[in-house]
Amino acid sequence: QDGQVDDLFIVFEGSSSEDGSHARQLWKSIALLPPLESRLASADIRQRLPVARPQRRGTSHVDDPVPLTVCSERQREDERRRYQAMADQKKEVMALLGRQRQQRIQRERLSAAVKPKNKVVEPPDPETELDKELVRQL
Repeated sequence: QDGQVDDLFIVFEGSSSEDGSHARQLWKSIALLPPLESRLASADIRQRLPVARPQRRGTSHVDDPVPLTVCSERQREDERRRYQAMADQKKEVMALLGRQRQQRIQRERLSAAVKPKNKVVEPPDPETELDKELVRQL
């Protein structure tokens, strides 16, 4: 179909058929490609993430210095140590807070004996109330 369409739209009047075929080949060879933005995929742009290679189980490579299981075991052990250190630090902090609380309670008990007790409020004396009222009126 493409040949038929090209023959319909490419016309070389007044030239030999040999010149026409050469011209037709020239125009076909220099046909412009669509702009890069209009293409669905481009060779120079990475469209996909790299695919992980399938892991072979049971076979070890000569160039691998440490097998994968040993590395993962070391990583797990390091993680366990880190979590254990965090747990120990938390226990120390909780113990310190507990000691500080006990000290605060002891200080409050000691100071409770020294603190003045609530004063007993005496009923107002009518004579002093009358004096206060007279002072206000002045």
